[in-house]
Amino acid sequence: MKMRAGVLGGTFNPVHFGHLELAETAIQEYSLDTVIFIPSKAPPHKTESELVSFFHRCRMMEIACENYPMFRYDCIEGQLPAPSYTIDTLRTLKKRLGEDCTLFFIIGSDAFLDILTWKSFRQVLSQVSLIVGHRKDVDSCKMVDLALNIGYDRKKKSHWSSDWGGEDILFLDTIPVGVSSTFIRKISENDRELKKYVPLKVVEYIRDKRLYQHGG
Repeated sequence: MKMRAGVLGGTFNPVHFGHLELAETAIQEYSLDTVIFIPSKAPPHKTESELVSFFHRCRMMEIACENYPMFRYDCIEGQLPAPSYTIDTLRTLKKRLGEDCTLFFIIGSDAFLDILTWKSFRQVLSQVSLIVGHRKDVDSCKMVDLALNIGYDRKKKSHWSSDWGGEDILFLDTIPVGVSSTFIRKISENDRELKKYVPLKVVEYIRDKRLYQHGG
């Protein structure tokens, strides 16, 4: 039987419970065997000055995965040319994992609504199924309109299939906790608040390495 692996990419600047809950929800609702977190080395929509180093973000992700047996991390984008495009990362990951692994790309609803701006987005959809997490502040009607616009029809309540050969789009029923890395950085100097949203050992790493000083 093929392994069902979710792939969750992002800057993880820093990783927080919202990311981890999204991965757990995807595992539960779509029977995934594992979720692989992929820190972005050089995302095209971010400047280097906006991020702590790729090394630190990979290390924080490694720490965050320690207590989750079904979570893995892969710093594959450190080996790829910049900027980091989803299609290039997925192609390389699929080759690495081989035919015995079926990939599901996990994204938030805000990222899904931007899919038309992705490099070769139709090739992404032909490579992997999408698992899309809802956010309370995102209009679900916009997601439906977009799915229809890119050639998808509703098969079941949360399951959409394409009419052109793309892989499925699957929507999560559960709405994960609404927290962003931008918010985390703003409260980064308040340990008591930070521990509500970030794993304790990641908080300790942030302190030890003096990351996000003055909310940066």
